[in-house]
Amino acid sequence: MQILDEQQVAGLSWQRVLGTLTEAFVLKAERPDAYLMPERTVLSGPGGAIYLSMPCADAEGWFGVKQVAVVPNNAAKSRPTVQAWYTLFDPAGTPVLAMSATILTRLRTAAVSAIAARHLALPDANTLLVVGTGSLAPWMAEAHAQVRNYARLLVWGRDGGKAERTAETLRERLPGISVEVEEDRAHALLAADVVTVATTARDPILYGAWLREGQHLDLVGAFTPELAEVDGDAVKRAVVFVDDLAAAKAEAGDLIQAAARNWSWQTVRGELADVVTGRAGRRSADEITLFKSVGLGLEDLAVSRLLL
Repeated sequence: MQILDEQQVAGLSWQRVLGTLTEAFVLKAERPDAYLMPERTVLSGPGGAIYLSMPCADAEGWFGVKQVAVVPNNAAKSRPTVQAWYTLFDPAGTPVLAMSATILTRLRTAAVSAIAARHLALPDANTLLVVGTGSLAPWMAEAHAQVRNYARLLVWGRDGGKAERTAETLRERLPGISVEVEEDRAHALLAADVVTVATTARDPILYGAWLREGQHLDLVGAFTPELAEVDGDAVKRAVVFVDDLAAAKAEAGDLIQAAARNWSWQTVRGELADVVTGRAGRRSADEITLFKSVGLGLEDLAVSRLLL
């Protein structure tokens, strides 16, 4: 069995990850039984910590399971908020790969949002706003930069110092893009064409009243019913897409809370599998599109097989 370190995982190219995940969602659209993904196990820990177990098997017999620890208090200690471990088994049931999956999680989370934006954001999108200053934020920006030629990148976070450090990281990783820190989140949101939100917020930090026509948002935090990154008005104003409807109904806090306030799940236009196959998508330049991702086991399984 191979045991990989984070640097080996980080060596995967964006194009391979984006291509593999696109193929995985196309397969999900063509064959609903291609992946077996039971609802994840979620445990609550002290200090708001959340522990998850995410198994997935495919029709070929490959099986993987990821264990994740989300510890919000780590942010104050300059430690990753999200840490994970992944084990992959081949169709014979032999464990063939094991690795720290923190980078794997960042890669596939960011790539899935970028794939959605490739299809849903307006073709002339010029300004990207990154909301959040955690370890995932630079990966989100870098993935989005693979699918659109952004000229301007804005960063907003509740901690101004962390926002500046995130901006410095992005200036190094994306030298061709102008990177600025925004102090006013409402102003930042108004200026952005695409907004990627990656936080551990328990209560909304963005509001529907701040949105403008033609924007695209992706939300990757709020993966339990108690959490929310945007308010119900934002959900109601947008055309909503999800990575997986069943998973979203169980885990997507933004949408679950909106549904409790007269928003309807029936208005979800499609899953990512529908988007990448052209079955669902943006219908006009005026629409505000919102992609909500809770993260799926098939994403980890597909990307981990690239490392064999």
